[in-house]
Amino acid sequence: MKIIDTHIHYHQESVPGKTIIENMDASNVEKSIVLPTPDHPRYTLMGMTGNNAEVRKVCREFPDRLIPALYVEPRNIMEAQTAIRRFYDSGGRILKMWPGHGFSPDDPMIYPVWEVVNELKMIVIFHSGSLGSRPHLPQEVRRSTGFNAKFGQPFLLDQPGRYFSDIHFIIAHGGYPWTLEALEMAFMFENIYIDFSCALGLEAANLINRLHPGRIPWEKFFFASDTAGTPKRYIDQWQEIMKEPFFAPHAEAFFHGNAERLLAKFGL
Repeated sequence: MKIIDTHIHYHQESVPGKTIIENMDASNVEKSIVLPTPDHPRYTLMGMTGNNAEVRKVCREFPDRLIPALYVEPRNIMEAQTAIRRFYDSGGRILKMWPGHGFSPDDPMIYPVWEVVNELKMIVIFHSGSLGSRPHLPQEVRRSTGFNAKFGQPFLLDQPGRYFSDIHFIIAHGGYPWTLEALEMAFMFENIYIDFSCALGLEAANLINRLHPGRIPWEKFFFASDTAGTPKRYIDQWQEIMKEPFFAPHAEAFFHGNAERLLAKFGL
């Protein structure tokens, strides 16, 4: 079965681009979307140094396999608008934003940024759900991130999803622990999707398998690892999950078909 990984990061010091491709080949991953991380000590102290420039560089090296996203801080209104337009003009179609750093997706202050993204008809991937605490980092570094998990609640996309219908929003990590909110948002809105990345995505799957909700937009679900290009352990776990009767009919679409259809809309 072919696989598209819709959420990886680039840690060039530990997993160079060539190794990412080798790992993809070993696990039958056709393409991966590479999300940058902020150029901030909270990330660089952990070796997460794949910022916007580094991600663009590695994706240019492997253009048929790696798809770049652009990290955007939407509270810097004019800078964000300019960066988004430049990225679009260079062929980029996917943005990464992290509301957990202290902003709400439905804050009217950032609607001028949404207007630009809506005009250009781009994809926005949100970190959603819980946030890592990283207690081993210095406290002053952790305070400086402005982290607050409440901004990762999927229902905060309700108004942007209604107002900016030409933006394709992806709720990352299954929105866990607000997975039922995420399901409802993707069920209600044609332009909202869910990736099931990292351990939070696995918890979201466990919840869905236990509850068997009736309002499930199976065609909006994407496989994602949230790794540094080392997806095998999550692929193995998800292949086991997809043997469960509730999930089994949707396995091919989850691993490949759903993402392929979305990316095709954008020429990716």
